[in-house]
Amino acid sequence: MRWRLKVRHYEADAYGHVNHASYVHYLETARVEALEAVGLSLGEMRQQGILAVAADLSVKYHAPAGPGETLEIVTRVREMRGARTLWHQEIREATTQRLVVTAGVTGAFLTEAGRPVRAPEAFREKLATLHVPCPAAQHHSHDDPAARGL
Repeated sequence: MRWRLKVRHYEADAYGHVNHASYVHYLETARVEALEAVGLSLGEMRQQGILAVAADLSVKYHAPAGPGETLEIVTRVREMRGARTLWHQEIREATTQRLVVTAGVTGAFLTEAGRPVRAPEAFREKLATLHVPCPAAQHHSHDDPAARGL
């Protein structure tokens, strides 16, 4: 799933670069857009007693972006295991395809009481349409900090 946005001036820091926290907003919005594109609404999921939350986020900043640039965010599901969904996201400058950010997100499905729950099969089938295997060099491991360069 691809989603584009134009960087607004107020998202920049004192150096004229997109503030690191703004990227987290971009990534979240792109994941929600991806869910909606395959027919999953957070509101409808909640009505069924399922909450989709981010449990872990790993972000690597490769190059700065600034106001006026158009960014493209590619969002895909790398793996689904039980109550967890592992996402891989890349942010690139849309024209040059310069890599700006890569991110790995562990999403969790929870009950309203906060307990992990396997997503209903209908949800899993829709999420599967976003599944694209990622080569090892293109994603962060959420289980091994050394794999993330820490």
